[in-house]
This record gives sequence, C-alpha cells and structure tokens, in this order.
Amino acid sequence: MEEENRVLTGRSEDVSSAVEALQGGTRVAVLLLGDHGIGKSTVMEAVAAKLSGEVTPVRLHGSPALSHVPYGVLAPFIVDLPVEDATSQLAVLRIFWSYLEGQRRATQKPLLLIVDDAHDLDEATAGVLVELAAAGWAKLLVSAAARPGLPEPLLQLWFEGIAERHDLRPLTREQTTEILVHQLGPQVLPSVAEVLWEASAGNPLLLSCLVDDAKNDGSLLQRNGVWLLTRPLNSHGERLTDVVRRQLLRRSADERKALNLVALAEPVSRTLIEALVDEATVAGLIEEELVRVSDAPQPELRLWHSVYGDTLRNLISPARSLQLRQSLLRLMDREPASAEGLLRHVSWSMECGVEVEDRQLLRAAVLASRLFEDDLARKAASQVKDPELQIAARSVIARTHYNTSNHASARDILEADFAKGRTVTSLLTGSLLWAAVLSALGHSPADIIKRADALLRAGERLAAENPGDADSILTATRDRVRTIRSMVLALAGYGESAAAAGAPDRETGGSVSGGDDDRPPAANNLDRAFSLALQSEQLLVQGKPDSAFAAATAALEAAGADHGELYFLSDFLVVRAVTAAIHAGDWTAAESLLGGFVAAFGPSLISFGGGVHAATGIILLYQGKAAEAKRTLRAALEALRVADPQQLFSLTAAMAFAAAAEIGATEKAAGLLADYESARPAVSRYLRTLSEMAVVYGKARLGGHRRAAEELEKLGRPDGAGDTAGLEFDALAFRLALGDTDAAVRLRELKPVLEGRRAAAVCGYAEALGTEQPAQLIDAAKSCEEAELWGFAGLAYGAAASAYHAAGDTLRERMAVSQQQRCRDRAESLPGQEPAGPDDTLGLLTRRERDIVALAVRGLSDRQIAAELQVSVRTVEGHLYRSYAKLNISGRDELRRVAGE
Repeated sequence: MEEENRVLTGRSEDVSSAVEALQGGTRVAVLLLGDHGIGKSTVMEAVAAKLSGEVTPVRLHGSPALSHVPYGVLAPFIVDLPVEDATSQLAVLRIFWSYLEGQRRATQKPLLLIVDDAHDLDEATAGVLVELAAAGWAKLLVSAAARPGLPEPLLQLWFEGIAERHDLRPLTREQTTEILVHQLGPQVLPSVAEVLWEASAGNPLLLSCLVDDAKNDGSLLQRNGVWLLTRPLNSHGERLTDVVRRQLLRRSADERKALNLVALAEPVSRTLIEALVDEATVAGLIEEELVRVSDAPQPELRLWHSVYGDTLRNLISPARSLQLRQSLLRLMDREPASAEGLLRHVSWSMECGVEVEDRQLLRAAVLASRLFEDDLARKAASQVKDPELQIAARSVIARTHYNTSNHASARDILEADFAKGRTVTSLLTGSLLWAAVLSALGHSPADIIKRADALLRAGERLAAENPGDADSILTATRDRVRTIRSMVLALAGYGESAAAAGAPDRETGGSVSGGDDDRPPAANNLDRAFSLALQSEQLLVQGKPDSAFAAATAALEAAGADHGELYFLSDFLVVRAVTAAIHAGDWTAAESLLGGFVAAFGPSLISFGGGVHAATGIILLYQGKAAEAKRTLRAALEALRVADPQQLFSLTAAMAFAAAAEIGATEKAAGLLADYESARPAVSRYLRTLSEMAVVYGKARLGGHRRAAEELEKLGRPDGAGDTAGLEFDALAFRLALGDTDAAVRLRELKPVLEGRRAAAVCGYAEALGTEQPAQLIDAAKSCEEAELWGFAGLAYGAAASAYHAAGDTLRERMAVSQQQRCRDRAESLPGQEPAGPDDTLGLLTRRERDIVALAVRGLSDRQIAAELQVSVRTVEGHLYRSYAKLNISGRDELRRVAGE
C-alpha cells in the first residue's frame, strides 16, 4: 500500500481521468500504456478501487508463457468448453460470457474487466475482450507495456474512438519531489530530488528502489530533520538488483549477452555488439527501449537507464566478465574514442584484474574525479606505477578529498609533492589545487604567495638542468605563480598590495585595482578570470553590484570551459556572480544562474548543492521571507556539513541565525549561532563581513545586543578602509530593518554612489522617512514591493499609516495598515500559497466595493450603478470614496488604469 501511495502521488490526474471515462457513456475501455515500472498497475488498481462500489471487477493477467496459446489466459473461465470447440471464438465467447453474467447477477453491477500486462495476451483472447466491450456487455481497464504494445484488436478500440488511451510519461522533477516529500517528509533537499530524478529518469519503480537502497546503505539519511545525500548513489543495492535480475530472467540468452556487453563497455560500438550477437537482437532491445543508440556517424550503444549499468555489472561474475571482454577485444581495432568510453574500458579492465598502462590509468582517474566518481578515481590513481606520473596521480587523489571538503587530507598529499617534479608538467601539477586547499584551511594570501616562491626556485633549478628548454620552463613556472597569486587574492577578495603587507582584509583598501594598476596584462585565461573575480568583489564592497555582476560574468567567459585541475573554477565564479546579483536585488538573474548550475552539474550537486540552497535562502531572507529562509538555510547547512568546497558554511549559519531570530525561534537561533561560532570564517572578505553583520542583526532581534548600531556601523566602515559604500549599505540596511531610523540619514547620502534596484528601493524608503510625507512613504512602499522587498515594503506602509494617523486621516491609515498586512502575509506565505500580490490590487476591496468599481469601469454613472444594484446613490458614492482611498488614487479617471493592471 505504501508503494502504491508513492506512485499515485504523481499520477492523480491519470487516475481521475480514467475513472471519469469509465463512468461516462462514450468510452468502453481505458488503455494504460508505459514502460516497465512507470506505474501502470498501480494506477489501474487505484482506478479499480475508486470504482469498487459501482462495478463487478473480473481480473485477467497476461503471461509471456501463454502469449502464443489461443485463449490461454481464459483457461480458468472456460473449463467446461468441449475440446472440439477449443478454437471457436463464438464458443469461447459464449462460455466466458456465461461466467461473467453469473458474476454480474450476483452483484447487480456492471462488469469491468481488469487486464494487466495486456501486451502478453494472445490475439484470440484480445479479440474476445473486444467483442464483449463493443457489444456493451463489459468495460475494459487495460494496462500494457508501451513496447511491444497492445494486441491489434485492443488497439483498434482506440482507433475507433471508443477507448481512452493514457500514455504514462516519466515523472517530472516536480512530481519526483512530491513523491519524495510524501515518502520522507517535507524537509528534502532540492539537490536530493534532482539527483534521484536524474538517476531514475522519472521511473517510479526505479525511484523507489534507489530511495530504499540509499536509505539502507546510509547514502540517504536524515540529519536534524533534513534528508540529504552524503555520497553518490549506489546503483547495485538489493532492491534495484532484484528488479534488474527479474527483468533479465525474461530475456533470451542472446539478449542477456548483448545487455551484459553494453553494460560492461558502454558506450560501445553498435557494430561490435551486432557482430557478437546479431542485428535482430540489438534492434529488438533498441525497440523495447532497453538500449539506446546515438546519432553519431559511428553509432554507439548504452543502456536506456544508466542506473542499470552498475547493477548489471555486479550480477556478472569476474570469469564471465573476462570472457566477454576478451571476445569484444578480439573485434576492436582501437581504443574507445570518447572519454567516457575510455573510463569504462579502464574500469572494466581493473574489475577483471587486467593490467592497464599507466597513462590510461591516469587519464581515467582524472575523468572519474571530474565526474565525482571518487572511488573509481582513487582506485585508478593508486595503480599508477611510473614515479613521474605518480605526482599527477596523487593530485587526483587529493582532488577527491577536496570534493568532500577533506581539506587536511588533500593538503598532506599536495604538500608532499609541491615543487618537487622533475619535468615542468609534474612540477606544476596540483599547484593550483594546493593553493586553493591552503586558502580553504585559513592561510592568508601573503603566506601562500610567499610559499609559492618555492615553485619559482624549483623552476630555476629545472631550467638549469635543461638549458635547451630553460625559457619555456621559466615562463611556465612564472605564469603559474602569478596565477596562484591572482587566485588566492580573488578568493580572499582584496588586492595584492594588502596581501604583500600581510594586512587583514577588514583593514585593507577597497579600490578596484587593489594596488594592481601597474600589473602587466593577464598571462593566461585563468589569470584574467581571477583578476576579474577580484574586481567583482571589490566592486561589491564599493556598492556597485551591477558592475560587479558584469565583472563576474566576464570572468566566467574568460575562464572558458576546460579548467584542468581547477575543475571547481566555474562554481567559484558562479558564487561571485550570484553574490553580486543578490546584492543588487536582481533575483531573476540569481535564480537563472542557480538553475543553470543545477542543470549542468547534476552529479556534483552532492558536493556543491549546499551552496545552491544557501544562495536561495539568502534571497528569501533579503526579500523578507524569514520563515521560509530559515527552513531553506537550515537545510543548506546540513548539506554543507557533508561537503563545503566553497567554504560557505559560516555565512549560511549566520544568515540562518538571522532568519531564526527574525521570527523569534529562540531555541533554533541558539543552535545556529553555535554553528556559526564553531565554523571557520568565510575566505572572502565581503562574505565574512556580511556574516558578522547578520549575526549582529540576529542578536539585536533577540534583544541581547544593545550596541548593534555601533557594531554594524563599524563593520560597514572599517578603520583604515577605502571605499566601502557597499559594506556600509548592508550595515545600514540591517539597522533600518531593526527600526533604527537614524540609519536613513546616511542612506540618503550614499544613494548617489550605489547601484542596483535593492539599494534604490531601500534608499527610497530612507528618503521618504526624511520627508515624513505619507504619500511619499506609500510610493516608497510600492517601490519596495516592485523590488520584492516585502519586509521593507511593510515597514514603509507602517510608517505611512503612522503619518496618516498623525494627520487624522483614519481612512487612509486603515488603507496603509491593510497594505502593510498584505506585505506581511506575502512574506510569511509558502511557495504556491502566496496571497494576492501588488498586481492584484482589487483584492484589497470588499465584494460590494469590487462590484461597484466594476460597474464604474464600464462607464456607468453613480445613479446608474445605484439603479443596477438597487442601493442609494449615497451608498455608491461612499463605496467609491473608500475604494479610491484603498487603491491610493484620486478618482474615476485613474480607476480604469488600476482595474486594468
């Protein structure tokens, strides 16, 4: 029953539609078609359950063993049929109908024949069922696999328009999430749903197997109420293995051989597999969507469901695997051309105990680490024997540790090899990752840059040993050291002059150049990308988020696609771009970047997904949706406990603390504050300062920080700093949100130098506070609404209400209070449950007021409206006046515009 409920969570529309069709008078059958495991039988049983009080159910089940036996499935119902009439459809129909009629008389309800696995029915049986339905004696509820599909007689019912056909499609991402929430509870990380949706390809049976196996082996677990994945999915768990084994038992020997070969070698040439089995077998597997074929000039085969691969490989004995490998190699005239094919080839060889050449092992290890197949990467790298290649192999192992934020282990491996290679390639291998790891462990840029001098000295030594290549060796090592310098400065978010001085970031200048104006042009794409990333953060500090976003976008373009050992570069740059977009209040740009990241980095979401959720939570907090922000940020924290390659844990904990304090969740806030205080600070200057501000804000919200304004002012304008208008704006925005209207004075001064619609809206509110004019406060509130800053919009409406009260305008005061409450409701609503937004302005009016406004918009006079509604003219005038006040308009001239909006 639990399994059925899981599937039906995403199939309710199919069930309802099928029930309606069978209850109506125009359809004699409902046909459910779909792949194995898509939920056909479950939907069929749900339909039958809903109709249980209205029909007499009779069940039939197709069988592969009887698919070529005429009337084989009907045998239990026609035992009295004389032998000589065994092939007569009329005789079979008469006997079968006699049985059915007896069932119907017993219940006095119409007949419903429920036929499962109809693709295994023989044509004769299908013909009998069609005769019964066509004559109106019974209705049919039929399920069948999409391939090979329905027998021709049943399909003819659909062609004739008297049957309703439902092709059950794979679950969407949203339906998958709905099923997971139904099964596990509301706190399921979005990245978990994303990974499981991709792995299951939307197949409910595979989804169920993967979830159960992942729970059993500890890959999917619940921490602090949040469900998350701690490592890649295991594709050979007990439930999934059982499903695959049962499917294989239904296949011929040639089909099993073909499937095993594809699983072991995918992607593999179609021509090779056809040579080892036959073309008809391969064509049949493709037709039944067990195997898919590429459109390349030399077509390649792979399994339709990728999760079947590991399961099939684990079902094949080592001896059989070796035998299949040898038979395939005899026909191969070259190694696999694709990187994925090479990875599978090397992995298969290692599984069989076959020795693999060192360079192939290293290539496979690098590829596996890029695909976050860390176990395979470590296994391949550990088998490299060449001493010169072992440096690169060990750097791959370090990279797998970096994937899971085990920075100390990565450092130990990289430090041992740093600046010790005997060729320029091995000398430089892992050096960028080394610098990134040291940054993550809290080393200052000045320290890392100083230690990187060892690379220069090693390059000079190597150049002296190889005078013929001296120039290229020195150029390569100098470029690498320069790139390391650019990277660690970009990670820290401050300029080279400050790093050279060893000054903490809060005490450094904030100029765009950061002391680098005299630097020569970028040595390479990475150098340029990091320089632009540094510029982006410095622009943020200066209050130029739009410019910062442009710089971060340019950095992404400069970096290109292939970043070698810096596989995480795109993630780092996306974080910079998203940070700029959030600071600017450009939620659309931020969400677009996050959505693109999720779509492009499915497997890496286990490592990098926490950052995606953290960014989403911060957007919600800035919008004033504190309750939803707290839930999202707490979930992100649990993901970041597993892996935090961008060092976002402390920022996320600080923001989660602020959100919890905002809604008065004192106990939760205490735990989140402890998380923040125990975490290593963010590497980035801007994010570290922002974290400190959020903590001060949260403490003030809880009533335990009387010097909050002073602390925030200090964080926004650190001693000895240069242009920090951006930091100051953040500090002032926190103060204004706390109700400190003194912050409005400085915000008005800063407005001309700030960029972004978030700053414009908040500073607009600050300007309106200075005027104390209710009309300007209303305008400011609307600007905040347009920027989706519901918290500040509510504050502005509240200030307007106070101004109206002071002026004795109680009607407009009530209107402002109503608008303020609507903003609060919007901030407190859950996704999909949001109340009327600012565009639904007429929602502020009562039903009678909306009726009168509608007639006024049509052009009716007050007297005509009164006659239409049978009320007095004075009543109409009163309702219109109150409507004008609520809508903040002056009269009929503006009413049509507001109603149109």
